[in-house]
Amino acid sequence: MKHTEQTACPYCEGHGYVQLLLGGSETCYGCLGTGAVQKEQAVSKN
Repeated sequence: MKHTEQTACPYCEGHGYVQLLLGGSETCYGCLGTGAVQKEQAVSKN
């Protein structure tokens, strides 16, 4: 069984977009605009 934990994306800090240097913004490439990164963890059953 797997457990997923969501944390804020380190690239966009949870906003879902990144600011471009010359102006404007685009969808974050790290989280694809969701603002969260899912980490899978194995859960052991005792």
